[in-house]
Amino acid sequence: MEKASLLTPANPHFFQPLLTGFQSHLNIPVTFFSKHIEGKHEGRTVKLRSDSSDRTWIVKIEGHRLTQGWKDFAKAHDLRVGDVVIFRHEGDMLFHVTAFGTCCCELQYALSGIQVKDEEESDVIGESSPNLTCFSQTVTDSNLFKGAVGVPLDFARQNGLNKGRRVIVLRNQEGKSWESEVKCTSSGQVFICRNWRSFCTASELVVGDSLQFKLLQNTDTPVFQLCSLSKVKPKKETLSESEEDDVVDKTETPRYVKITTTASSLEIGKQHLPVHFTRGNKLNKPGKIVLVDKDKVEWSMKLNQDSRSGTMYIMGGTAWKSFCAANGVVVGESLTLELIRRGMILLLKFCSKVKCMEQPPFKTKARKHKRARVQRLTRESRSKDDVSSQEGIVK
Repeated sequence: MEKASLLTPANPHFFQPLLTGFQSHLNIPVTFFSKHIEGKHEGRTVKLRSDSSDRTWIVKIEGHRLTQGWKDFAKAHDLRVGDVVIFRHEGDMLFHVTAFGTCCCELQYALSGIQVKDEEESDVIGESSPNLTCFSQTVTDSNLFKGAVGVPLDFARQNGLNKGRRVIVLRNQEGKSWESEVKCTSSGQVFICRNWRSFCTASELVVGDSLQFKLLQNTDTPVFQLCSLSKVKPKKETLSESEEDDVVDKTETPRYVKITTTASSLEIGKQHLPVHFTRGNKLNKPGKIVLVDKDKVEWSMKLNQDSRSGTMYIMGGTAWKSFCAANGVVVGESLTLELIRRGMILLLKFCSKVKCMEQPPFKTKARKHKRARVQRLTRESRSKDDVSSQEGIVK
């Protein structure tokens, strides 16, 4: 039974790299089509959804190809040659689609403008000042998770930022800068869509903080200068009676983890995490994880689970090796990471490293003494053999 469950997952999926001409149609692998689609639906359409919006796309299926409607879906998601798309079958001919760029990282989309909930309206629109040189925004779980934050439309229009893409610079109050980008979506909304998370992390911004940016246009590249900041007041947590009884267990939850690098882990880009750490923090499901280095630069990686042992590990490919190099960590050295939960995002922040232990000098001396002793014993045994042979000759 266990073998069958591995071969037939609850949500079967397939992936396809996008080649030249993908805009007109997309092929479904023959094996997947015959096993999960052929003869199992009456209609000639499938439904596609993604994390970019709540919209469901109806796409026509002809043979084992997605045709009419696919072009609109690809255009709306800005898919390009070289990208890879993964289709997860949710049942009833509904597929959840995830796209990865040429850098093998999942594509991040700004919030869709189809429908905006009241509680997220300020997150998308924001507020601009009367003179349209400043605008305000609030750090939310949503814009941190998506890596994009809205710019007020009147502000964008007044300053010529409401068409296509435009490179900008985000600058915090300490004067540190990040190259970013302002993008106008097909629905007309405008977003800051690059390095938003890195900016917030380095500036120690948390969910609930209110920001005000001032536009500086005295340079070739527009600068969004953080000019004022209102920090959210931390809430005092109150424990119920049942929670008070369990407070000892909560304090034992491991917040820090110490891991040691090996030549294999750096080469493969795969680093296992201690079981007590993952279990203590309930890290038992695959997903995204962000590593923050000593310079507060974020590295996006995957948190995966070993299908045999059930242990969790970080899969970062070359990013894991680069992360270690950025922190000056080499083979055999240990590094300590701190677990931080930023809304729905898991972060492991670099704290310190421990250099690998050098071998004490007495071991080398011991080897020399051992070698000398062997040589002495060899000479003595040879001398005895010579004496014995001479005695034999005499006799």
